[in-house]
Amino acid sequence: MVQKTKEKHSVDTPYDTKRMFEHACAFFDCARSCEIEPNNIEYRIHSHTVSGIVNSAFSCEIFLKALLVFNGKKPHGHELKVLWNDFKKSDRETALLIEKGIQNWFNSKNDNLFNELLNESSDAFEYWRYIYEKQNAKININFLIGLRTVLREICCNKLFQMTWEEYKNRRN
Repeated sequence: MVQKTKEKHSVDTPYDTKRMFEHACAFFDCARSCEIEPNNIEYRIHSHTVSGIVNSAFSCEIFLKALLVFNGKKPHGHELKVLWNDFKKSDRETALLIEKGIQNWFNSKNDNLFNELLNESSDAFEYWRYIYEKQNAKININFLIGLRTVLREICCNKLFQMTWEEYKNRRN
């Protein structure tokens, strides 16, 4: 049974933002495992990159959905751009902070960089799961890595009022 929670800024919802956060972190870790070299994957093939992309995109999706629920919104769908636009409407100040975080991640002066990369990656979760059916694909993996990292930090701050490092260390 899913427990109803009442977040600081949210309405009653069947979603538990802390549980959502933990799931997003798990997919984050799976994506990272697919990216690390050398690693413990018994038979490394090219498709581990695809697994990393899918897990990265899904972790971003769940982090965004947790932030939406925290803000009293009902999340839907897999498209990062749609979730992002809903989130930005609900918390413009934090959204701008995330966009700036990505700009810093890439050490870029391009004020539209976030939107450009988000457009390219919006349907990554659905598209890349079935990449074997397609002939061509392109994605900026570094954007997904940066976005999942920035979103994890922001979620920690919003949900737990601490940094990711503080959150990790509190359990020890």
